[in-house]
Amino acid sequence: MVVALIIYVLLFLGIGLYNYFQANSYDDYVVAGRKQSQPIILMSLLSTIIGGSATFGTADMVYNMGFPAFWWLGVGGIGLILQSIFLSKKIRDFDAYTLPDIANKIVGEGGKLIIAFIIVTSWTGIIASQFTALSQIFSVITGSSNTLALLIIVSITVIIYTAIGGQLSVIKTDAIQFVILAIGIVCTFYYLFFSGAQMNVASVFSNIELFNDKFNWLNLINLLFIVGGTYFIGPDMFSRNLAAKDGKVAKKAAFNAGILLFFFSFLITSIGLWAKLNITDLGNENPLVYMISNHLPTSIGIALAIGLVSALISSADTCLITTATIIENDILKRNKVSDTRIFVLAIGLISLLIAVLKQDIISLLLGAYSVYAPGIVCPLLIAIWFYKKKEINKILWFLAIIVGGSSGILDNFLKIKYLPLIGMGCSLILSVLSVFLSNEYEQSSDKNLSI
Repeated sequence: MVVALIIYVLLFLGIGLYNYFQANSYDDYVVAGRKQSQPIILMSLLSTIIGGSATFGTADMVYNMGFPAFWWLGVGGIGLILQSIFLSKKIRDFDAYTLPDIANKIVGEGGKLIIAFIIVTSWTGIIASQFTALSQIFSVITGSSNTLALLIIVSITVIIYTAIGGQLSVIKTDAIQFVILAIGIVCTFYYLFFSGAQMNVASVFSNIELFNDKFNWLNLINLLFIVGGTYFIGPDMFSRNLAAKDGKVAKKAAFNAGILLFFFSFLITSIGLWAKLNITDLGNENPLVYMISNHLPTSIGIALAIGLVSALISSADTCLITTATIIENDILKRNKVSDTRIFVLAIGLISLLIAVLKQDIISLLLGAYSVYAPGIVCPLLIAIWFYKKKEINKILWFLAIIVGGSSGILDNFLKIKYLPLIGMGCSLILSVLSVFLSNEYEQSSDKNLSI
């Protein structure tokens, strides 16, 4: 497995070096020249989405709630399909560089900055969490719990190829990583259910249910808005829209990715359910990691292990280039490739340091992520939808972000059921009011100025 990992690392470094000479402009570096085809955008979307939470997280959730863990990725599929229908073409037509850049075009500097700071803070935590999860896989690959050196080497490789090749490297490596990940998941599913490992297969299929006493339709609604909302309107999803060669490609890629997410969610959840019903000595280990060591043949184990590494890396590199571009383009208001490379290196090394130190700061940074869905999704959706149709009352619009975001922050401490969903509902109401009360607000302001 170590040899396979070395080849893997060298391949991606080579891609980064090749794209160093291909990235001749800022557009090439941060949006891959805005000329990527539908298959490439599709695979890049899937590779980015099926990261640590979609693989490790879903398998763990199966142990707590059974097959309804399917909805963790399932709501992502719904979010992408809805994005394809309502937003993908609009987003591509903005010719922006980032999600905050779109906000700037619609509501101005204030909207851009608040969204930019939320994303930079929380995405740094996400990158750190992806690097941290790599150590679990490396312990299986090497057979040793001391994986610090390997973690540092692979993480630095990801940082370097992202820094030197930019979005061109990220999108190309994403496509390769998706193929590797898909092979690993499909082969594992086939072996467990249709090959020599068949154990209680009938009971696995008899336990397939979309709802149960631990996950009901209210839980689904909550998940659909809070998690699915980040697929509908999210910086990484938008970065793929903006890299597509036109709106039609962006729309088709998002739709197909949404459909395929249902397929991969079924496979991953079924693998987790097989583990739940057949493995009695799991302990605290992740089901996927345990199966690589104890249940899968060497060839399939290698495929799944490298596939899981790909899942983590593909999420990390996308977050890296997204975060660095937001700092350079939206916060510092520049568009230099050299400076963006420096920010990729800086954010990557900070995230790696956090991962190595394993400090509680990861949970604090990820806590900022809970602000995003309830605080940003509805205001930005309404702003995009009514762009050039109606003016926005910016006071109400910013209030929508504050109210929704505050519900996410409070939920980290109070743990009140459905609080983020309630906050998101309030954010939606205020966002709608910001559009339909805009004329009255402007007329009132004009009268006050004339007085």
